[in-house]
Amino acid sequence: MTGFNNSISFDIERYLLTEGYEIIAGIDEAGRGALAGPLVVGLVIYNKSIIQNPPKEILSYIHDSKQLSPKNRVKALEHIRKYSITYNTAVISHQIIDTVNINRATEYAVKQLIRKTSPVPGIIIMDGNFKFDVGIPFTPIIKGDSKSITIASGSIAAKVKRDALMEKYDLIYPGYHFKKNKGYGTAKHLEAIREKGPCQIHRKSYEPVKGLINNSKSANED
Repeated sequence: MTGFNNSISFDIERYLLTEGYEIIAGIDEAGRGALAGPLVVGLVIYNKSIIQNPPKEILSYIHDSKQLSPKNRVKALEHIRKYSITYNTAVISHQIIDTVNINRATEYAVKQLIRKTSPVPGIIIMDGNFKFDVGIPFTPIIKGDSKSITIASGSIAAKVKRDALMEKYDLIYPGYHFKKNKGYGTAKHLEAIREKGPCQIHRKSYEPVKGLINNSKSANED
């Protein structure tokens, strides 16, 4: 979709309303590039009355989750809960990611969300350039989390859920700094992997984890 302004808004959703789509689900994911932990995908649906006349809290608090502090993401999620028809998340384990790859894991999450979402979306708009066949109209929007309030809401739902999970994993697997890095490849995280080896929630198909495991196997065989 083109022709919309660059600031986040309900413009895309309003256009889809004119096309006859009344149940518009915005979807985004968190944890795609992380070296450890699950992928979390969030889905949010707003009533068309909210889309046409958004409350000031929605306009003030809902932005791309990457631009919000953890505190403001939690605050934004409170408003998403209040004003959305429904919001939900799907958590896809590191084992599934390693087995089927990250794109298929994302598609699996989207299908899972559709199955457990009521009302059933008439169309899905999702951040990125995915081409998923999910049984209902699906429109990817590049940088959608900075254009669509509904997609940004899905991003916030996913990010808040995943951050909470990674903080729990920090207690289970100390020393990898999961509370701070959320599983992403920071310098301290990479150093911890090299010193301690990967833990159970590291993605074995991702580099440098994959290389470290292969090197370790080669050393043991020698």
